[in-house]
Amino acid sequence: MSRVWLRATALAVVVVAAVAGLTVYFSTEKVPLCLVSGVKAWRPPFDPATHRYEVVILDQSACFFDMDRQQRLVGTLRLSQAKWLAGAVPGAADTIRLEDVAHGVEFVTQRGRLGARVLDLHTNRTLYVLQFNGFTWNPRFGPDPPSHGLSLAPDRPELWVLDAPNSVVHVFDVSALPGGPPRPLEDVRLSKPISGDENPCSRACGRIGSLLHSADGRFVYVGDAGDVIDTRTRQIVANLEALHNSRVQLELDWVRGKAVFPRRS
Repeated sequence: MSRVWLRATALAVVVVAAVAGLTVYFSTEKVPLCLVSGVKAWRPPFDPATHRYEVVILDQSACFFDMDRQQRLVGTLRLSQAKWLAGAVPGAADTIRLEDVAHGVEFVTQRGRLGARVLDLHTNRTLYVLQFNGFTWNPRFGPDPPSHGLSLAPDRPELWVLDAPNSVVHVFDVSALPGGPPRPLEDVRLSKPISGDENPCSRACGRIGSLLHSADGRFVYVGDAGDVIDTRTRQIVANLEALHNSRVQLELDWVRGKAVFPRRS
């Protein structure tokens, strides 16, 4: 009996040692910048043409995707080398507020509420409550805030709203505001669920998502899922692994040797 106990103890020690060794291996393994090996350092273009990039911010790096070359990853910079980006990086917030000055309204999402509210921009009175027909959410599970993503199309009266628990983006026609309510147009199901944690990540790692239209309205970028949606067809045309592991993103246009941030509010 004592020999059986000794063998079991020895086996347990071996298992613990193996797990510890794997933990050390994976924790010390070097993660490539932008999660892709062999990516070159990004260098500003010197030609007079305008170059448009979607920039995704990870813990250690900024990743540059060329909007006009099928969302190709064209370069990376360590954040320590990209301090000039810091002023344009959006801050994190549980409540998302988006003004539509043309229609005199404001769209608001918040923790504990699936959907969004439409407020009068001057009186702050609730005009309409946006709900996602056919979709539900259990507050004990999934991302909270559940609709951590609002984006107005710059070229048409459309509001795109993220439904993170269901991994769907809902599109609404808002042309009738403020007199008439937003009208549902389409539900775009994402290719990857918004769930779990970003990895690698050092803080605020839970996936809750974000949305951003390109300045010309051609694309919508979905943070924490990585999808790039063509707004004309409402089809997913690419998935960016860096954006699957980050919700911090911005558009950078390089114009005549200068950085321009066209979607910066």
